[in-house]
Amino acid sequence: MAKKLLLRISRFVWWGSNQFFQRLYTTFISLLFFLSFSIVNGASISCPGNENIDQLIDQGTALNNNGKSKEALALFQKANDLAKAVGCEKGELNATKNIMLIYSQDYDYKKALEISNRVRELAVSQKDYKTLSILYNKRAILHENLGLYDVSLKEYETALKYAKLIPEINQRYYQTSLVYYNMAPYYQGRSDEKALYSLEKSREEILKVSDKSKDVPLEEKIDMLISVNMNLGIHYRDGRNKGRDVKLSEFYFMEALKQLDIIKGEVNPETKIDLYQALQEFYQMKKDYQKAIEYGENMLALEKSNSMPYNRRVGYMVLAKSYLGLGDSPTSQKYLDLFSKLNDSINSIEKEAVEVPVKKIISETKINGEKKINRIVIISVVILSLITGGMLIYRRRSNKIIHEKYKDLIEKISQEKKENKIEPIVERNNEIKSSITITDETVKGLLLKLEKFEASEKYLRKDLSLTWMANSLTTNPKYLSEVIKIYKNHNFTSYINELRINYIIKMLYANPIYREYKIAYLAEECGYTTPRVFVNAFKKEKGFTPSYFVEQLKTSA
Repeated sequence: MAKKLLLRISRFVWWGSNQFFQRLYTTFISLLFFLSFSIVNGASISCPGNENIDQLIDQGTALNNNGKSKEALALFQKANDLAKAVGCEKGELNATKNIMLIYSQDYDYKKALEISNRVRELAVSQKDYKTLSILYNKRAILHENLGLYDVSLKEYETALKYAKLIPEINQRYYQTSLVYYNMAPYYQGRSDEKALYSLEKSREEILKVSDKSKDVPLEEKIDMLISVNMNLGIHYRDGRNKGRDVKLSEFYFMEALKQLDIIKGEVNPETKIDLYQALQEFYQMKKDYQKAIEYGENMLALEKSNSMPYNRRVGYMVLAKSYLGLGDSPTSQKYLDLFSKLNDSINSIEKEAVEVPVKKIISETKINGEKKINRIVIISVVILSLITGGMLIYRRRSNKIIHEKYKDLIEKISQEKKENKIEPIVERNNEIKSSITITDETVKGLLLKLEKFEASEKYLRKDLSLTWMANSLTTNPKYLSEVIKIYKNHNFTSYINELRINYIIKMLYANPIYREYKIAYLAEECGYTTPRVFVNAFKKEKGFTPSYFVEQLKTSA
């Protein structure tokens, strides 16, 4: 269970783009991750002669799983007091771990960390290296939720140290693999090389676990191996990684599928769901839409009985894109509608979830200085009122200018559609002086190649660069840059931006389904790596945002 939940973090971090949402999701998953830490092995009695300690912990765990955290905390505290009274450290350890869980669920990360110090003392006293390794994994998550990333990394490194001290060899390999695995999402976005290294080390360690181990069941080993291979596939698939390698990505996905076939009936269904979704995204990226649809439908069929809405949301969007790729607009629209409905529901739940820690912070701040906050609020309201007044006047003028630009653009598109052609710009801009000498024959040849390049839509490639384009057109970057500057009246970047923005504008104008897509999808569709870069380029090129353009198209439809 612990491993699966951290897998869900890494899957989301690599797929998503909204940093705030990533932090909220990591927080949510980290709380669930603690559930595995709270489970007491029923076959082992913590305090012989005082079996009611384990009974109290079991009852508290059941209550907590049903959302009754206050009642559960009372039982855990009672079990803790009783264990202390009889001098049973093992019982105290089990109870204290669960108390730490309750405080983490209530977003009191500082209190949870404070209690974790006692957990550490008890585990050190018993030389329970497995518990220590798991504990430091939890502390790493808590520190990360508090924004203490350097401390979080040190906690992961300590977890790794204790994992290597576990006496049972197969447990040692498994826990070491788990720590490396958990470190991969930490490095994602910070260092692709270290994220990859962590995954490779995780795979190396889990492969050492014996298939006949009594300490690590075969299904746990296979489940971990599937997850590591899948994340390696995701890593090499990700277009944001410098070391992107589609062949390696597919190799690791196929390795994961092989492991899935070894124990078909015993694999955690969440692992299957994650794998099918990763394969769905992989084949959609390769434009093998039939396979993308097949894995997407398989994922949704499994998800029905496992309730994993984040996977379902991604599945709906990828299916919408896959069916659109096949030209099946009605089915694409069906999944797009399902995506929008589920996305709204998730956003609503997330908004409620985030209010809990925010309210707690506000409450603590009021205790420390409510009067100071009130003064700041009053001053802020006055300043905001003045700014708002000025902004309203400016916005009225600005909106009029923006709408005129929109009308001019629509008129231009309509005219081009009637004429069914766009004349390429081939006139020399005599105001720009050339820094190098290029023969007329070379210029003419390059202009023809540029015309073909524009028609081929290769400018939509995410990895497009001046060097790549020059090689593709069998010329050198200096000549290409000079011709674009003089005859296209652009530098290379603005030239590509113009082509991409004009492309997405025509798609939005001609195909109403595109108006339902999120900005992130539109950005990806026309070759941008992030929505922010796309929005900035669009606004610079046309004078208004893509959201405004879509809104106006919908209004006039």
